[in-house]
Amino acid sequence: MKFSTKQFVKKSRVTRIALSAVMCLAMIFASFTPLTAAAEEVSEMPDLNRKGSLSITFTYEGKPISDGNEVGIYKVADVVEDSGYKFVWKEDFASIGEMPENLDNVNAELASKLNKFAQEKALSLEQGSRALDEDGNVTFSDLELGLYLVVHTKKTQITLKDKTKVTYTINPFLISVPQTEGGKLIYDISTKPKVSPEKDTVPPKTPPKPPRLPQTGQLWWPVMGLGAIGVLFVCVGLMRKSK
Repeated sequence: MKFSTKQFVKKSRVTRIALSAVMCLAMIFASFTPLTAAAEEVSEMPDLNRKGSLSITFTYEGKPISDGNEVGIYKVADVVEDSGYKFVWKEDFASIGEMPENLDNVNAELASKLNKFAQEKALSLEQGSRALDEDGNVTFSDLELGLYLVVHTKKTQITLKDKTKVTYTINPFLISVPQTEGGKLIYDISTKPKVSPEKDTVPPKTPPKPPRLPQTGQLWWPVMGLGAIGVLFVCVGLMRKSK
């Protein structure tokens, strides 16, 4: 499912007449001019007064991930009508730069940049940080149409049966509300982002320190004592001989 800033094309009677004329001319000059592929159009226009929702599911190898993990969203762009419908950065994100024409090609890179920007500016999440339920699901409802950044706000360490400690995480990603599917607009979006396990490395155990041997200087006092006793005996012996 793809989306871009030009995915919503406003139609009118004049536009249809003009397209018909262009197609006729193209058929006439087909033998002289190479044809180009036309962009896929949406069969309906977005209702800017309508709200949408975003449901996110965390699973890894078919098993739900919850255990205290939390997710949040930032609304980074609005859908506006301007010679058609397009995304325009919200004021908080206006300094990011020009809106890419095709977000699919830059989703991961741009999402990471936006997340870092939001953290540095201490921007507020759209509906706060939400905890995943026991099935690994979380839903954000009553969302205005626009472009949203999904971030993993709280990660929890899980101990597996083999005592290995693992932290499951997702990378930030962008998603639009609504999205197109089969030429129609979908306002209630469900997504399952890629969940990656990060095993915690256990530092090697420090070997026990060997018993500390006494320093050489600590052995001199018994030697000196024995030497003094020996001198004393020699003196006693000499005194006896002198008598």
